[in-house]
Amino acid sequence: MTIYRIRFEGPAALAVGVATALADADGVDLTSSEQPSILDAGKVRLNVSAEGSEADIAAAVASIGASLPDGASIKVVDG
Repeated sequence: MTIYRIRFEGPAALAVGVATALADADGVDLTSSEQPSILDAGKVRLNVSAEGSEADIAAAVASIGASLPDGASIKVVDG
């Protein structure tokens, strides 16, 4: 399995929910999380590391991304 770094940027109120959704995704094991950094009014950047197959990580990120509001994003930064 590979470790992937995943970045969420969006409303601070969603950061914990996004991390939880990643941790709960099939085939994904959340291995670490950095402290969120503040971007601007109410928005944060959260970098987490997760282990899993490329397909499982991609499916989790796509699923979470589909439910995010405009102006928020989640993406695999590296793996």
